[in-house]
Amino acid sequence: MTNDEMKALLKQKSDNKAANMAIIDKHHIPYRQYNINESIIFDTSDGAVCFYLTTNKIQHRGKVYPADANDAIRYVKNIIRSSEVAVKGR
Repeated sequence: MTNDEMKALLKQKSDNKAANMAIIDKHHIPYRQYNINESIIFDTSDGAVCFYLTTNKIQHRGKVYPADANDAIRYVKNIIRSSEVAVKGR
């Protein structure tokens, strides 16, 4: 990889992180952030959901899925809704 390609990749990752954080912060869902691997963790009733801000991937229960921030929010909200329905159904 050339120097220019590396710079372009780093800029793209930085842009992804900024855009994804803006989307996630709008939804006010609690999360933990890890700067080491540029990820955030949503703690849910179905386990932790990790969203990688710079590469647009979700990891949950040992599987990795391509997803942007909007997909990650929908995924986490679906888990939250499912757990609320389960509690109401008891």
